[in-house]
Amino acid sequence: MAALFIEEIIAKLKRGELRIPAFQRGFVWSPDDVAFLMDSIYKSYPFGGVLLWRTKNKLAQERALGPFIIPEPTADYPIDYVLDGQQRITSILGVFATDLREYSIG
Repeated sequence: MAALFIEEIIAKLKRGELRIPAFQRGFVWSPDDVAFLMDSIYKSYPFGGVLLWRTKNKLAQERALGPFIIPEPTADYPIDYVLDGQQRITSILGVFATDLREYSIG
């Protein structure tokens, strides 16, 4: 089990190395859910894990990460696909990755 820091998560997303498989549901958290997560991060409380699947195979279909389009990978595979933790990662991206406006759909 390796720890991923917020900066690393955002960097992996910007490089297209962290992706969402199509079978994952869309972003469903409310603004209150995001606020509770940010409060936990601010207070250094544990806030759950993220389960990733590393593979050299590109999945045929992928999803956007909430309102953000994930860029194509800048390097060859392997790629990490998010199996659990998408709501947390999307919330972290929306709060901390303010320079990703260029990827915004809306």
